Amino acid sequence: MNILMTMQKEYMEFSKQERKIADYILRFSHQIKNMNIAELAEKTGTSNASITRFVKKVGCKNYMDMKILIIAQNEPEEVAQTDSIADEVFLYYQNVIKNTQRLIDINKIEQFSELLKKAKRIILIGASNSGVTAEIFGIRLMRMGLPVTSYCDPLWMQMQASIAMPDDLYIAISNSGVTLPIIETLERAKERGATIVSITSYSENPVAKLSDLIFHVYNTRFVDNEKFANSQFSNVYLIDVITTYLMNNEHFRDSTFATREAIGDL
Repeated sequence: MNILMTMQKEYMEFSKQERKIADYILRFSHQIKNMNIAELAEKTGTSNASITRFVKKVGCKNYMDMKILIIAQNEPEEVAQTDSIADEVFLYYQNVIKNTQRLIDINKIEQFSELLKKAKRIILIGASNSGVTAEIFGIRLMRMGLPVTSYCDPLWMQMQASIAMPDDLYIAISNSGVTLPIIETLERAKERGATIVSITSYSENPVAKLSDLIFHVYNTRFVDNEKFANSQFSNVYLIDVITTYLMNNEHFRDSTFATREAIGDL
């Protein structure tokens, strides 16, 4: 198993103390190889007993078992040889892409493609930065000839959900999966029989629990740099992968090319 991705996906199920441990491991996984259990407890402000319980919760026999899995899954740490900000950002982008790639399931993309073809209406929703990403994804799907609308305003998305139909497809983008307007919108759409697809970071959050199909992405809160502010990079990478797959469909590809001829690559 990929122990680091397991920690992220199960993050919402962890207690407050367990989240402290997960936060540290996910942000500083390369340092774990040099730490014993007491040192990790000190770094995380927890206790040996808390770490032992955490280790069991993520499916490991003991601390050493977890440590071996983490070391095995960590690629050699890349250290920038200059103070270049460009190099620094490149390494963080590379890390986000690598970890999101580990979570991508091609079978889910195939299922998603079939849902798109069957849907009479496709509604994308997201709040704040995720709302911008939803609009970008919506434009791509619209250019493929699909019946798409996107909403980032809570009032509009909930109004649409109140008239949702069983052949509607709702696509929600929410890293945390706990944004209230998104949850309320999906609850209304679900009650009216709509199919729900979500892009989120965790398995056990309200948005994921309402979803028929879930795409997991790496959460950039675990990047080892507080200055890294692009919370949508993993979402955009996943959308690029999905879009590339969809372009294998002749109708989607022809429709996209037709819009390019009309308006260029705007």
